[in-house]
Order: sequence, then C-alpha cells, then structure tokens
Amino acid sequence: MLPYFGYAIREQNRPILDEPAIDAAEITFERADDPLRIDRYVAEHDFEYVSVHALKLSVGSPEPPGRNYLDALAEIARENGAASVSDHLGFTRDGHHGIEMGHFAPMPYTREALDATCRNIDLVQRHFDPLHFYIENIACLFQFRGDYSEQEFLLNVLARTGCGWLLDVTNVYANALNFGFDPFAFIATVIPIPQRLQIHLAGGYWDEQAEFYIDSHSHPIPDAVWDLYRHALTLGRGRIEAVFIERDQEFPDEAGWRSEIRRAREIAEEIAVPA
Repeated sequence: MLPYFGYAIREQNRPILDEPAIDAAEITFERADDPLRIDRYVAEHDFEYVSVHALKLSVGSPEPPGRNYLDALAEIARENGAASVSDHLGFTRDGHHGIEMGHFAPMPYTREALDATCRNIDLVQRHFDPLHFYIENIACLFQFRGDYSEQEFLLNVLARTGCGWLLDVTNVYANALNFGFDPFAFIATVIPIPQRLQIHLAGGYWDEQAEFYIDSHSHPIPDAVWDLYRHALTLGRGRIEAVFIERDQEFPDEAGWRSEIRRAREIAEEIAVPA
C-alpha cells in the first residue's frame, strides 16, 4: 500500500497542486483560520487525503489546549474533509492563558512532563474522534536534562496514548547532527510502536556561525534526508498514511516543485515494488 503524497499548502505552490503525483494536502490551521476566506482552503481540489496541521495545541504545556482553539481546528477539518489533525511534541506557552513564544520548545523530558503531555494528547484525541491525531517530533536548538532521552520520551508518548507519529525525517536528521546520535537507529527504535504514521520532508542548512543544522524549510531536501526517508518507508511499510513536503522560504520554480513530489512518490514505489 502506497501512502498519499502532497505538499503543505502555500500560496506559492497552489499552481502545481494539479500535479498527478499529488493526491494529498496538508493544511496549516493558522493559515486557513481566516474569517475573510469564503471558500474551502483546499478550494476546488478533490484530494484523496487531507490533514490539518496545528501550531498551538502546545501539548507539552502543563494545562490542556483551550476549547475555542480545539473547536476551530475541528471546524476547519470538517470544512475541508480532513482525515486527521497533527501538532508538535513540544510547547509554545506555559499554560492556556500563557504568552505565546512564537516557536516550539522541547519540554523537559521528565516524568511529570510525560504525564501532562499524555493527558493533553488523550484530551485532544477525544475531542477530534473519529479523526486521527498525529504528534510530530521537533528539531531542537537545545535540550533540557530529564529522566528520559528524546527517543525514550517519544516512545512513551506513543505507547501510552496510541496516537499516530508524524515522523519529521528532517527534524530527526537535524537533531542527530546537533546532538550526536544515529538517526537511522532513532527511527528504527521508534517506528515499530505507532499503528499509524505520516511523514514530513523538508530542507534546511548548516549554520556555520552557530554550528547547528537549522530546519528552515528553505532549501531542497538533502540527499541524507532522502536516505532516511527510504529507511522510514521500508520500516513503516503498510502503516504510512501520507507523506507531506514542507517549503516556507526560497521557493523553487514550477519544475522544482513538481520534481520534489515526484521523487517522494517514486522512492515509495521502488520500495513497494522492489526490482
């Protein structure tokens, strides 16, 4: 079974959403939640699979997400015929009424944080049922000391909540470079746990001054990430529902957009039907 393939929708890639290799779309909720928009965010496109990607559920916060945010997410999902909702394994504020930081931060990987995160994800899943919920691993510029490693924390979250894993291959690659672990082993250890998977692919760059790899969604997907993608497809065969490519800056031309999504599909086809 092949996954569905698509882009995180941006105004810059709307002209190529008729590409035959595309049969899925990811909607970023914060872009679609526009009171002036009178048509569906996916417009006239009839995708086989749609997912709504949130930025502010903040499941790593000590308090659960607000009801208004949850209801608005559910409405966008319903309006666009979505099959799933996703967000990041981190926090953007300390509590429901806290100030938004404007970016994702890793929570301390402690037992207390694990309990709070799992409670929040359980609430989110009940709210969106029957839609599936996926949690995405994030790229970190720092990590707190705690009771668990990132890998152990993620394993516990997936096992305790039963939610899906939005495997951001680029984020695994970035953290592996920045914190010194084997990205292939990370994926191989975690991927057996979730029953459902999605994949994110994106490009980034090595910041010479900071000596960090930055997941910027601004460059072509590097070969090392394509290699990890092959690895994930092989290990997750039969459970991967969708693959989404993200690009937010330095947009390619039409040929560039089309070639990336075609490559993602062609690799999956090679693995599904080996030579």
